[in-house]
Amino acid sequence: MSDIVAALADLRRANPSRTMIHHPASGRVITADGLWQSQLAYTERLRAEGLGPQQVLVVAANNRPSFVALTVACRALKLVMVPVDHGTTTSETVELADRLNAAALIFSVDGDAAPAMPARPIGDGLVLAARTPSAAPASTDAAVMKLTSGSTGAPRATMTTEAQLIADARHIMAGMQIGPDDTQLAAIPLSHSYGMSVILLPLLLQGTPVLLRESFVPELLPEDARACGARMFPGVPFMFQHFVEHPPAGGWPPGLNKLISAGARLPAGTVRDFAAAFGVKIHTFYGTSESGGIAYDDSDDSEVGDAVGPLLPGVTVTFVADEGTPEGAGRIFVRSDAVSNGYAGERHDDFHEGGFLTGDFGAIDARGRLTLMGRVSSFVNVAGKKVDPHEVERVLRLMPGVRDVGVTAAPDPRRGQHVVACLVVSEPITAFSVREYCSTRLAPHKIPRTIVFVDGIPRTLRGKVDRRALDRLIASGTEPHG
Repeated sequence: MSDIVAALADLRRANPSRTMIHHPASGRVITADGLWQSQLAYTERLRAEGLGPQQVLVVAANNRPSFVALTVACRALKLVMVPVDHGTTTSETVELADRLNAAALIFSVDGDAAPAMPARPIGDGLVLAARTPSAAPASTDAAVMKLTSGSTGAPRATMTTEAQLIADARHIMAGMQIGPDDTQLAAIPLSHSYGMSVILLPLLLQGTPVLLRESFVPELLPEDARACGARMFPGVPFMFQHFVEHPPAGGWPPGLNKLISAGARLPAGTVRDFAAAFGVKIHTFYGTSESGGIAYDDSDDSEVGDAVGPLLPGVTVTFVADEGTPEGAGRIFVRSDAVSNGYAGERHDDFHEGGFLTGDFGAIDARGRLTLMGRVSSFVNVAGKKVDPHEVERVLRLMPGVRDVGVTAAPDPRRGQHVVACLVVSEPITAFSVREYCSTRLAPHKIPRTIVFVDGIPRTLRGKVDRRALDRLIASGTEPHG
């Protein structure tokens, strides 16, 4: 039997009425027995469709109780599950199913991810569309294909075994001290590696309850926390910045005191401002879809800079020299029993020797914390000199009147590329004042040559700057100031 299925069976056996899921949208509280019965029903439905071991099932079910039950059902049948984030378009979902040779898709009848193909209802507003795979089931022991962010191209799918999923969750539960009674608010997608590792797996392995919302609803989050006694809120940076700018009317819920941020770099100013406003520290978590969790800031210090904290238990890193490596840093190479086996359908040299070579530069600081120092793929090449967009973003976020910023590259006929800054401002600012501000804080080649004022910085559901959307915004000619 699957270890995940066995863990849920043990929870049900020990306490059938144990609260597992709060679902305010339906007014239901789902117990261990209720979740067990739901996964049994889905197991039978999937089996009746002829689905079996190592066939691929694409699931676009968003944050709903059925997603949790389907995860267990897939493990019971040894299906390879591909969780798809809310907001994935119809064409993207079908393209993904084609690329991964999926035997079936499950999707919401009211979502944009509903392909136009024959489908049968399977409950909870979901339907299943069977397909004819072009090849035999995958010859692998993968349990889940975790999708990478795909912010600069088509997402890759990791081949992740059940043992690797469980190992990652155990590293995280130990490092973050997530207990069986620590109710969590699920405002991030459970389909993402972050939500799966921090929220979904602790629920299934040790019964850590969750309150499920299909999306981030800021005006309801404090009320949700009070209603279910939530202690933990794993989020992404823009969620916490929202509360800094729009404090809850009734104050911050006093019991909601373990806040975790991942998915994108957390600005130091957000940490400071949140702590000053509510007296609660936001803890940074760093990991990748390929390696699972890597580091977690468990300190109470609100002056964190670019440090993402000590390594999680069971994780080791070394640093590899690479072209463009910042002084004193190297590319982060991660080893642990949570590292995936590789990408589906492609060979990639970044997986080797039981580890994964990330696209991040980093170093260990004097306090033993992992510090991030830029990404390999995101650097802007200005006349042969590398510019880290995150460095420019950090400087501009400190400029008075700047509320948000995204930095990217644009082609330059003389320099190859130049730096472009997209700014969201709260007061009138000129392109000249931006460059003047940067001139005393950045080297000349790092100063943005193009300034674009926008209403908002496009971000993915995972909280990262959507570089492709940002490039489209710039290309559309939205008030650039060269």
